Amino acid sequence: MEAAKPALIRETFPVGPLQCNCTIIGDPVTKKAIVVDPGGNPDLIMARLDALGLKVVSIIHTHAHLDHFLASGQMKEKTGATLHLHKEDQFLWDNLEMQCSMFGVPYTPVPAPDRWLADDEELACGCGVALHTPGHTPGSMSFWFA
Repeated sequence: MEAAKPALIRETFPVGPLQCNCTIIGDPVTKKAIVVDPGGNPDLIMARLDALGLKVVSIIHTHAHLDHFLASGQMKEKTGATLHLHKEDQFLWDNLEMQCSMFGVPYTPVPAPDRWLADDEELACGCGVALHTPGHTPGSMSFWFA
């Protein structure tokens, strides 16, 4: 009989000027983590990762509105993690600076996504699946974690 896999580490907390929920999902065995929607406060996110003993390998976004990406560039720079988003939100991603300007939020440059997420794609760490759920934006994504 196969031993039960330990439960994933899951922590959600508000970040950034618009208080977007940022989620850390970590594998307690490999210590690899995914950060979902780092919408600001990169130092706070890094402190939580350090406290949990996790190394972020992937930064994923539910969609490309400004409140979900504000710390993405800084997180990528600090960790070397890859950025992921659904292709149908590329037009929003390409206009992140304009989104910030519209809402009076300081813009911090964010590099282009390393890869576009696809529906039913396994996520980094092998701990979840990306699901394309258009609605809020054309490229909205949901994530299912086992």
